[in-house]
Amino acid sequence: MPVTNQAWPEEFGFRIGGNGPCYILQVEEGSSAYLAGLRPGDQILEIEGQPVTSLNCQSLVTLARQCENAPPSIGVVSRVQQVELPPGPDGSFGFTLLRGIPLRVGNVNTGSPAEEAGLKAEDYILEINGIPVIQYEMATLLIESCQGKALGLGLLKLGEHNPSSSSSSSSRSSSSSSSGSSIPDSVQSPEAVHLERRHKAKAFNRKVIPLHGTLFLVTLVQEPQEQKCSSRLLALLLALPLE
Repeated sequence: MPVTNQAWPEEFGFRIGGNGPCYILQVEEGSSAYLAGLRPGDQILEIEGQPVTSLNCQSLVTLARQCENAPPSIGVVSRVQQVELPPGPDGSFGFTLLRGIPLRVGNVNTGSPAEEAGLKAEDYILEINGIPVIQYEMATLLIESCQGKALGLGLLKLGEHNPSSSSSSSSRSSSSSSSGSSIPDSVQSPEAVHLERRHKAKAFNRKVIPLHGTLFLVTLVQEPQEQKCSSRLLALLLALPLE
């Protein structure tokens, strides 16, 4: 575990993007950031209690690396927007998928369900039908499994803070022809995924977690004024060396 912040945030298991505000784009499973409850799509609100929503990535990283605590405390709120896309007349959703971490929207067809739902090129796709996705192949399978059914997407639109987006007039993947691929039976429903994440967050509330010789104090803070984005996660990554 790093004892300084010189390689923040990568050394703590996550990557950020954006140009003020900044967002968490990737979290390595099993890392200290993951165990603290940080997730892709979280907007960074503060570092060590200092508001940082106006800072670009370079300035934010510079500030974090200058903090005395390693790692510094970080306050975040999820900005993942949920949209639902019905299939178009041809069975497709009218957009293409681009590889990368996170996955991104490629082309959006004019007049398609995707365009009507507000999808734009370069939007990040973090969830499909409530399931977090990283791998292009898994995302393709999930989309193909929605033949004739609505497709749910969890999107991150950099710079947009409207958590109430849950459009029901959107699209699905550009190709709906399945080649016999199937989704693993272990895949959970969207409701189960979100419920599991909520339970895990509550379990971490004020809990001290030993990890690689370091203690992490994690606190869950509720933000009632944001009804559509009701849970604000304040991950206090306070490194306390074990005796």
